[in-house]
Amino acid sequence: MKNIFVLSVLCSCIMLGSCTTVAPEAGEEGVKVHKPWVFGTGGVDMTPVETGLEYTWLSTDYVIVNMLPQAYDEDLDDATSNDNTLLDFNTQIQLQVKDNMSPVLVKNYGVNWYSSVIKEVYRNTVRGYISKYGPFDLMSNREVLDSINLFVKNDMQSYIAMLSSKQGELPIDVVNVVVGRAIPNERQKAEMDATAAATQAKRTEESKREMLVAREAAERQRAIADKAYQEELGLTTDQFIQLRAWEIIKDKNGANIDVLFNADGTNKMWNVRR
Repeated sequence: MKNIFVLSVLCSCIMLGSCTTVAPEAGEEGVKVHKPWVFGTGGVDMTPVETGLEYTWLSTDYVIVNMLPQAYDEDLDDATSNDNTLLDFNTQIQLQVKDNMSPVLVKNYGVNWYSSVIKEVYRNTVRGYISKYGPFDLMSNREVLDSINLFVKNDMQSYIAMLSSKQGELPIDVVNVVVGRAIPNERQKAEMDATAAATQAKRTEESKREMLVAREAAERQRAIADKAYQEELGLTTDQFIQLRAWEIIKDKNGANIDVLFNADGTNKMWNVRR
């Protein structure tokens, strides 16, 4: 009996020493990949390990797959608009593995499925739509960017469906696509700054010209009004000028003013202090 007990304990120790555990957390699934040393069949176990703890053979590898929506950021440098302007973009695609389908994903496309079959197709798709629009729309028109987001999302869904029908199911949902506003690169920024400076200088000159035109018109109107005033009073030109001089003196409170009524007659110089 003692020998049987010892043998049982020894067998238990051997079995436990030959096991490992798979313990996915909430929002994860574990995928077991069997690699038997002697007996049994290898390959991906098509039953996922859900949240909890499961024992498996020491020879079995496992992969933890995140089942929550995952965001993959892709920065695009020197993307070309429809007029060949080079622009930079921050973009993001959000993908989610379908429930209980993690073994199918790992079996058909491996652990690095995003890099293998999604990444470059997504980047090229975004670049393709960017090339259809002008730089100013890409930098400031929210409706254009929203359209690009929708077009890219639809195209990626169609691509996943096509891939699933030809190479085995790719159990991925496209949750969202976000293409941010265009960011001019350094050369483009310099060109835009130069253009903005030239535009502002042009506006400043136009504003000055408009002010001068307005001033000229005002002066003409003032001259017409003065002429009408002179004629109404029946004054000669010299008399009207003297009248205007006294009006100016009257408005200059506390001023010490020299008034020259006639440049040829020095006796016509008056010094007036209020």
